[in-house]
Amino acid sequence: MSPFNGKQIFNNARSKLKHSQRLKGIVKALSIRRLGHYRGSGVDSGDALDNDDQSSIDNPVSLAGPSTTMISSSSTDTAASAEETKPKDVVTLSPGYPSKDKAMGLLDLPQELFDSITSYLGHAHIAVLALVNKELMARFMNSCAKLEILEPSEPSPYKVLNAFIKKADSSKTKVRGTFLSLVDYDLQDVVYCYKCKKLHDPFVSFRDRAYAPHKATRCTDWSMEHHMPSRATRKMLRSITKRRIHGAEYRHLLQQVNNTTTTYQKGIMVQVSLRMRYRDDDLILRRQQVVSSIDKSALALWLFGQQLQYPAPSGTATLQLPKVYLMCNHQTWGAAFAPLIQQLVNSLCKETHTGDDPPQHTPACFDSKPLDVSKQEGHLICERLKWLSSDAKLNPMDMPPLLGDVLGCNKCTTDYSIDVVPLPEPFGWGFVLTTWLDLGRLDFCTKWDSHRDARPGREYRRQHAHGDICEKFEGLESRLDHRPQISELNLERMHNYGWSARAASGKDRYITWTSGHSCNPATGWIEDPDPLEEADC
Repeated sequence: MSPFNGKQIFNNARSKLKHSQRLKGIVKALSIRRLGHYRGSGVDSGDALDNDDQSSIDNPVSLAGPSTTMISSSSTDTAASAEETKPKDVVTLSPGYPSKDKAMGLLDLPQELFDSITSYLGHAHIAVLALVNKELMARFMNSCAKLEILEPSEPSPYKVLNAFIKKADSSKTKVRGTFLSLVDYDLQDVVYCYKCKKLHDPFVSFRDRAYAPHKATRCTDWSMEHHMPSRATRKMLRSITKRRIHGAEYRHLLQQVNNTTTTYQKGIMVQVSLRMRYRDDDLILRRQQVVSSIDKSALALWLFGQQLQYPAPSGTATLQLPKVYLMCNHQTWGAAFAPLIQQLVNSLCKETHTGDDPPQHTPACFDSKPLDVSKQEGHLICERLKWLSSDAKLNPMDMPPLLGDVLGCNKCTTDYSIDVVPLPEPFGWGFVLTTWLDLGRLDFCTKWDSHRDARPGREYRRQHAHGDICEKFEGLESRLDHRPQISELNLERMHNYGWSARAASGKDRYITWTSGHSCNPATGWIEDPDPLEEADC
């Protein structure tokens, strides 16, 4: 009988496993998630051992396939039952591995199997895996030494990581950005900025350059013409969402997003307010734009239509009016509500337009004499205001569906509406343009992408884009129940510290003023934030 040679037996078994076609199929079905406990471990096998599904941007979904259970051949008393209940793909390990009383972990696998599993990972995810613990970092450094990324004697693991990322980024695959986005998911106070390519405080964008001299000029998420609110940057919203997911306090940061700006120019007041709320796991923003003219006339109604048609001052606009923000990247207020504007304006035109469809109006077409349509019985604005002030469930008048109706964009997650609302004197009443933006669970999800600069592949196709986001934000059973509400604080801001009383008496009616929140130039924080409402928490 030949002498016992354990090393030769082990090498022969390893060689057979290495060339096994069945084993290759098992490896293909494995993902980077840690293996669940097998039967008899005392832990529910359905419980996830980590939160890999709550990863950052571009985290791949686990490969679909049959579940794989790791068991030990040293369990002799349960071998029969295990044979009857084991799934299709089962690996039986040698007695040298953990017994049935200890869970099989990823690090208990042979190096060959471990390398095969990690070969399905991208470069950024391999670097993140190496940061889990010292043993994984040691395996990573050993592999880097074999690949000759750095000298085998390199003592610093972070230098090895840096060299690994640099070599991977040489192919222009943006590995560094993906890696830093994955790392910042667990960092509450910093966020990766894909504009300046750095990890930094999300409030840096709002700090004065005198206090942040190294702030990159390109560290701005949205242009001035973009429909997304300037205070709702990706870095800010991501920081808040990360804290919420990890169970940390985040409500004080909601107050740093919520803000109101009131501008009065050329007799026209525009108040823009932003409110942020979480509904389930989705982040939703509501922007209200109140537009009202101190002069109630036919000309004032036509100017409102011009604001919707030309929401931002540009070279093509004939009039420089206070800015009104777009509802999304794909539509404009003027196009979406063209029938409503024509119904409000065309009947007030005093000129005759022949051959123009629709009529091309000019300021000369309308009279500037006082004309308050909210006091004309039967006018759609008058009837709408009466219904809003009542408790009636249904509007008795056959109103145009566009006034007060909540519509939606079929290319992004946006709902929008135009309605009227009573206001304090000297305004009396005004139009309110409301937009609800559903940004999804975390940045760079499909909902978020639909609000970035419009490009092919970023659209979010909605099957029934008709008020569901509004219903979720406002807590309504139906979009038909929506009635615009202006907070008491925002109504008080329209008085502008006594200006309204002077304007009502005929003084300072056409001066220009603006009021808004004060931002600390050294920290970027709003120093006088609005209090949170009960529905915000």
